[in-house]
Amino acid sequence: MKEVTVVLVNKWFNDNLDKLILKVNIMDLYNEVVKIKQLRKDIDEKIQEVKCLDSCREVSIAITKLQEAVMWLGMDLKRLNQPNPYPSSKDPNTGSKIEPTADNLKL
Repeated sequence: MKEVTVVLVNKWFNDNLDKLILKVNIMDLYNEVVKIKQLRKDIDEKIQEVKCLDSCREVSIAITKLQEAVMWLGMDLKRLNQPNPYPSSKDPNTGSKIEPTADNLKL
């Protein structure tokens, strides 16, 4: 009976291995997306703090670099097949109107 149980467990495992791997990969992807989105929000909060400093070239560069970090994390979300955080970025009909990001960052 023990050998039959082991064979059945092995068969179930072999039959479901792809599903188990896919489920683990989906959870890893979900966790990565959550981390990236939180980091984008955290950086946006820092941008708002830096904007409160006296204006000078160095502060402006720091703000630009933080904004670039948010942009690159947005590109990483794109790599992970997440919706574009800049929904109208490629729509020429928006003209000079700049809509907020999908995650409502102030930048």
